[in-house]
Amino acid sequence: MNILRPLSKEELNNFFSEYSLKVIQYFMNTSLFAQPEVHKDKESLPIQIPKEHLEQWFVQALQVEAVGAGSYPIDILKENEWGADVKMLSCKVDKNDNLTNGDSGETSLAQKFKGTGVSLDDMFKQEQYQEIIEGWTSIWKDKLVNVKIDKNIDNIYFFFFLRGSKRESYICAFEVDVDNINSQNITQRDKSSEIKQSVFLNGVIDAKYGNSKIYKAKKRLELRLRPKSLLEDGFLITIPTETPYKEDIYELVQDKEKFDAFIKTKLQKFLSYTAL
Repeated sequence: MNILRPLSKEELNNFFSEYSLKVIQYFMNTSLFAQPEVHKDKESLPIQIPKEHLEQWFVQALQVEAVGAGSYPIDILKENEWGADVKMLSCKVDKNDNLTNGDSGETSLAQKFKGTGVSLDDMFKQEQYQEIIEGWTSIWKDKLVNVKIDKNIDNIYFFFFLRGSKRESYICAFEVDVDNINSQNITQRDKSSEIKQSVFLNGVIDAKYGNSKIYKAKKRLELRLRPKSLLEDGFLITIPTETPYKEDIYELVQDKEKFDAFIKTKLQKFLSYTAL
């Protein structure tokens, strides 16, 4: 049994109504409009969305409360029902903008390793991998159990915005089985392999949909997803997107007529694209 279970589209529909997705699309479009134009001789840059902004996307879309101040384990709360951590990960795409089989970027599930009386570096040096796993699972479970008690909620989720290709991005969610976070369910993967920087884990997520590891250098428990598999198995909601403009703005501002024409074209495209 894996700790993270992906929500089906039917389950996602319980959270994301038609209007919720329109809210997400609205914020996506306004973020794209506000991205800086890339110089026409340079490669396009991926869209950048501050985490605080992304949290507000989900607050508005799901009509919930923001509780993500500082390092609190969740970002949003449905009072007396559920809480969720909101995360954004980047996807790997090929030259045709199709998802590849590669892992997404990483996100932290737990950090600030302490309380064992021995440093993480020393435990790696002494090859105390089981003790490392026990320490991290305890940290992860304790912080989520405390949230459930503190906020009087039964369920905790991860909501992911997956930054995809120039054509589309995605939303998915995972339910967290907090009660079963322990070293009996989360175990070391590939015990026979040489370990230098990371202990890879079984039991956090189905290997088809992602992987988890304890990363020595960053001193945290990390998660990566496999977006292509999630898409093929129907766990992703697609959000249409576009590529930010390529222009030499310095050149444009020297010619008012050209600059005005550019702004009008960009605005007309934005107004057309945001028709919900």
